[in-house]
Amino acid sequence: MPSSPPAPADESRVAPSPVTAEVLRAVRVVVDAYRLSTESRDVDVSLNGLLDAVGQLVPFDAAGVYVLGRSNRRVLHWRWRGDGGPPPGRRDPIEKSGPVARAIERGEPVATNCDADGPAAAGLGFVSCLVVPVVGAHGATMGAIDLHSTQPKAFDERAVEMLQLLGTLVAGTIERARLKEEVREKRRIDSDLMVARQVMEDLIPRTIPPLEGFDVAGVNEASFEVGGDYYEFIPLPDDRWGLVIADVVGKGIGAALLVSAIRASMYALVGRELATRAVMRRANRFFHDSVEEGKYVTLFYAVLDVPSRRMIYVNAGHQPPIVLRENGEVEELSSGGVPLGMFESPRYFEGVAALDVGDLFVLYTDGIVESSDAHDEHYGRERLVTTLEACRTEPAEDICDRVMNDVRKFSFGSQDDRTLLVLKAIEEGAPAPVS
Repeated sequence: MPSSPPAPADESRVAPSPVTAEVLRAVRVVVDAYRLSTESRDVDVSLNGLLDAVGQLVPFDAAGVYVLGRSNRRVLHWRWRGDGGPPPGRRDPIEKSGPVARAIERGEPVATNCDADGPAAAGLGFVSCLVVPVVGAHGATMGAIDLHSTQPKAFDERAVEMLQLLGTLVAGTIERARLKEEVREKRRIDSDLMVARQVMEDLIPRTIPPLEGFDVAGVNEASFEVGGDYYEFIPLPDDRWGLVIADVVGKGIGAALLVSAIRASMYALVGRELATRAVMRRANRFFHDSVEEGKYVTLFYAVLDVPSRRMIYVNAGHQPPIVLRENGEVEELSSGGVPLGMFESPRYFEGVAALDVGDLFVLYTDGIVESSDAHDEHYGRERLVTTLEACRTEPAEDICDRVMNDVRKFSFGSQDDRTLLVLKAIEEGAPAPVS
């Protein structure tokens, strides 16, 4: 009889696997953690998922995960599980000398006895501590995973390897979190600069009042970062005008708001018909009492009697205005005192100056004379005087243009706000020159 064909193989049978159920569970946890890190756009969700994964693979009694900023060691995001964590709302939850700080600084895992890191951890019953830094693709430390246990020697080499693997999986999420924070910060700064620029544009006079016997022009050129330059013409009785030019220390919206405050103060004080030195004393008290320590403003204030072309002034630490006489002599108006806000009760002294036909009265901020070239040389007062002498016969507006163009050509980029005012004494009744 012919032999019977062999029985068909049992295709449903699978050879026994050497992979244990524990290994499969670990793989599933890792895969889930990876999926969460790649799919989630919410950093907090990703960090909570990471702690979930850590808890399934490495038992702990308390744990934390931290994300650092790209350009500094400030903690941008963090999550904690268990007792004894950083207090909620704390700006920097990492102790400067603790194991987390050491692991981040070294870029290596730190395993330690909790007793050695202070009574707080030991008082909660924690005995073992393991911190593994999260390292990015280029070797930069991006954050850290921090575990605590009440059991001695709770974390072995496998725990370190597992945390390093999980850290690698979430590195992309951490990087996105850091980039997101940078974008948010840049938008905030841009918004602040826009507000500050708008405030300053509203403060600077759009038109300069006509003054009989004077040809007057002014220009304010803002730097990329808004600073605190400001000038003002304040009308007074009996054909007099208050002239103010000031420079608040600092930049951005803070400086703009300080300018707004000092402007309001000057208007209130000048309107009370006080002597110039009394105006400065009270303005100084207001500024000193109203702003934080270290803030100050340089300010020049003068009361100009238009018919007599005579002025009484006080210079509170500002760049000394220049009077360029018809005969070529140069005077500086420097009488006064220290910048406003530096001291509680400084003394201020008045100065007097008179202008004749053909004289130039020039006020400016440090953005003019302290502009520097590629060799870090300042434009300087002497160069300013030379430029003024070369164009003194031109209309005031053209003088402003000539000076500003010369400063721009000299300077190595825009470095500060630049403000310039020119008052040119002309014959009474004569029309102002047309540029």
